[in-house]
Amino acid sequence: MDTLGLSLRQKKILHLLRGMSSYITGAELGKQLGVSSRTIRSDIAGINDALAPYNARICSEHSKGYLYQAEDPEAIQSMNRIDNAFFTRDERVRYLAFRFCLADDPLNIYDLEDEIFVSHTTLEHDIRHLKMKYVLSGPRIRFIQEKDSLSFEKDERKRRAILNHLFHADWDYHARSNAYYSYHFLDMEQMDRILDLIPPALQRHGIVMEDPALVSLNLAVAIMIHRAGSGHPIPPCPARIAPEEAVQEASRDLFSVLLQEFGVEFSEAEQREIERMIDETRMMDVSDVHMGNVQSCFHESAIRLATEYLEKIHTLYGVDFSQDEDFYITLLSYIQFLQTSERIFNDQENTEILRENLLFEFEIAWAIQDLAAVHLGYYFTETEILYLAHAISGALEFFFETHPEYKLRTVICCHLNMTAAWALKRRVLGAFDKYLNIAALLPVNSKSSFDFKNVDLVLSTVRKTITKNPGTDTIQIGTLFPPDDYLTISAYIYNYRLRHLCPSGTFSMKALLEDAIWIENMEADTRFDVIEAMAETLISAGIVPPEYEADLLRREAISSFSIRQDILFLHSLVPALRTKLCVAVFSRKMSWQSNKIRAVFMGAFTPEDTAVMLRLNQILNSSSLDPGNGKGIPTRADIMAAMCNL
Repeated sequence: MDTLGLSLRQKKILHLLRGMSSYITGAELGKQLGVSSRTIRSDIAGINDALAPYNARICSEHSKGYLYQAEDPEAIQSMNRIDNAFFTRDERVRYLAFRFCLADDPLNIYDLEDEIFVSHTTLEHDIRHLKMKYVLSGPRIRFIQEKDSLSFEKDERKRRAILNHLFHADWDYHARSNAYYSYHFLDMEQMDRILDLIPPALQRHGIVMEDPALVSLNLAVAIMIHRAGSGHPIPPCPARIAPEEAVQEASRDLFSVLLQEFGVEFSEAEQREIERMIDETRMMDVSDVHMGNVQSCFHESAIRLATEYLEKIHTLYGVDFSQDEDFYITLLSYIQFLQTSERIFNDQENTEILRENLLFEFEIAWAIQDLAAVHLGYYFTETEILYLAHAISGALEFFFETHPEYKLRTVICCHLNMTAAWALKRRVLGAFDKYLNIAALLPVNSKSSFDFKNVDLVLSTVRKTITKNPGTDTIQIGTLFPPDDYLTISAYIYNYRLRHLCPSGTFSMKALLEDAIWIENMEADTRFDVIEAMAETLISAGIVPPEYEADLLRREAISSFSIRQDILFLHSLVPALRTKLCVAVFSRKMSWQSNKIRAVFMGAFTPEDTAVMLRLNQILNSSSLDPGNGKGIPTRADIMAAMCNL
């Protein structure tokens, strides 16, 4: 088969664009891949050269970005497969995990170095990351190193779990194929037959699964066929409580279909393993669940955690979600899902972009961590927190819908005749009726006679100043309300939510910075060194207790604070004796995950100033430091000048 001859990054760009139904900017692509917009432009030019003979190309449009178009997308997809690409650490770790899972005998360390074209030191670093992914966290397989030999323990269940994770992480939800990585372990034709067989077998017995769980089940069956057929069966499993009859019937039905289709009969242990997976990953039917019967539908531990979490949100952020029945049941379902051994997620999205767009919601979600440690015995992962943040965003939508007092008092000033102005009002309300209370529709020339004292927002179709009232903001919009205007107003409403849901009283960035502890020309080897040094400064000053540092380190290990370039904001809910900032300015840009950081702001907050923490999180994660001193490194004076008026 022909190949496109693209680099790994170009292959990934093409894969990302193939899954997009609308334009994506070069900046957004660059952020996902950790490169500049200029690099993206160069790569796309190379991709288009390779695509030209196949009637396909990546179109670009100014201010919109890039969009992929092809007469035969499946043919392009086949040519864009990646076999053995070892350009990045993640690729090498994935390959090593795959090799260790399939190897019957230990692998020689020097043979592996030659196999993936790396030095001994690089391989040691890769193995360390491999252990972090699969040894120190689920499925916690034992890694054996004896002299020059390396291997996974011969635990078939754990090896299959890793194989499932490897394939699932690369699953292509936009096509029938299993991945844009071409693994020869799974037979594509066989995989297609499995995809056709499993959903009907489940549906016949009323079993419904989320997409990620169904993909994992499809892969588990394909892996079972290959591994059991090659002499690697699952050993007998421990006795367990029999699942509901519908699950047992669905499992029997599925294995009957597999026998007919592939002529293979599987052991009872294999069947019990698939039955367990169906039982633990099926979606709970909550259509008849309501506030009055949750006690009989959910575990007591899930109800206790959900109740305490809602109380904590109300206490910390002043937002009461307790009357949102739909959210409460969704929260209980999610907590109960997290209590199972089969917690399967689609985590293919870029986490930095998600966290940047769910900034407020992520902080509300993070407040569950201490409660989870008490009630469940563990902290949520970054992926688990992000999915909770999604649910919080839905709860906030309902909250605003049922609290009209939070609507923005809005006036539209339009220079067109009234029929066009009225149509513009209807377009705006169609998009933002939950958030805007349009109090007046004014001709522009009547602005001087209108009292804007109680108006929060003016939407104007002209560029001239409408009002100088200090409490009123103005956004210019087009008369046909184009998509860019929708995004502008959405961003404004998001920031307005944060300001008004969590008012920070007499908040003053200038006062905080003038009172801050400053560390200039800081140097450190790792991000954890930075956290420890700054936290210990606040601890030694008597601002925070010792557990403040441990909380910051734990959060950074689970989900890095770094979500953008330039500035980093470190913060904790561990109560401080008084609200205080510590600001560190680096002598040179420091790499923090995928970002280059110039300055770190560490905040300690009293319980009464939780809202200040949220306001700072919003401000610092939407600000930029460009000192213009030719060095790219800001001074204390640069930061004070740039931020004191925010």
